[in-house]
Amino acid sequence: MPAFSRFLYLATGFALLAGLAFAPQAAAESVLDRVERTGVLNAGTRDQIRPFAFRGEDGRFVGFSVDIIHHIHAALAAELGRDIALEIGQVDAQSRIDRVADGTLDITCDIASKTWVREQRIDYSLTIFYNGTRILTERQIGLAGLGGLEGRQVGVIANSATIDVLRRSLPSVELVQFPSMNTAMAALEAGEVSGISNISIVLRDLQRQAAQPGRYIILPRAGYLNGEPMACILPQDDSRWRDFVDRTLVRLLKGIEEYRGPYFETYQKWFGPNGDLHYPLNRAAINHFNQIRGWIDE
Repeated sequence: MPAFSRFLYLATGFALLAGLAFAPQAAAESVLDRVERTGVLNAGTRDQIRPFAFRGEDGRFVGFSVDIIHHIHAALAAELGRDIALEIGQVDAQSRIDRVADGTLDITCDIASKTWVREQRIDYSLTIFYNGTRILTERQIGLAGLGGLEGRQVGVIANSATIDVLRRSLPSVELVQFPSMNTAMAALEAGEVSGISNISIVLRDLQRQAAQPGRYIILPRAGYLNGEPMACILPQDDSRWRDFVDRTLVRLLKGIEEYRGPYFETYQKWFGPNGDLHYPLNRAAINHFNQIRGWIDE
């Protein structure tokens, strides 16, 4: 082969290889496309965080976060113009991240706090519930304030964002990890730990169910160790699906500043005077949701 022809041949080959190397990869199938193709939305939630998500008498998942999933499911069926089956599977604090990241689940909703570590593997929706981290402890210890917990053991859910909050806020506390808040509460009642930590509303429910509710108080008495905007977990880099979920949530929040609308009705169902746990919607939460409602919903 003449030298010039050989050079042209090699140059053309390198150009083809370079083109293959730098060609954009085909975009992964969006959840929206997959659900339209299969007719199934795969969701997940936890089962021991009443009243957010738990199993009813018939074994099915119920709760505030589960109702949020149902709202999204209904909006999705309307958007696609077809019947969509909803499958809800059980997850825990770690598997919910793994199963969304690997594509097994399209969405999980419970009480997931937003962290940068998790954000490296998944994306979040807009806020579905606003609360804050506190500690449930025995009244005798709690009368000394947070200082009464220094050097003591406090129970947390394994792999939860609460761990990082307590390490920042109370570095002297020894953390003991449990698989669920029910087992953590059992340890507190047995005197095996001096306190347990989670968001305030979960602690309030555990205190209510204790054999001696008056034996415990929640710290700090006012405010939070850390404000917690909680969200649904979504697959990373699927902007079409994330935008659809967020727009659905914005529409649910319509009227929230006037204590009305679909989100408020769902909230009242679980946290109103006749709900599973009375926990009035406070001004901090309203202000947070008003910022979300600032998006123009055309």
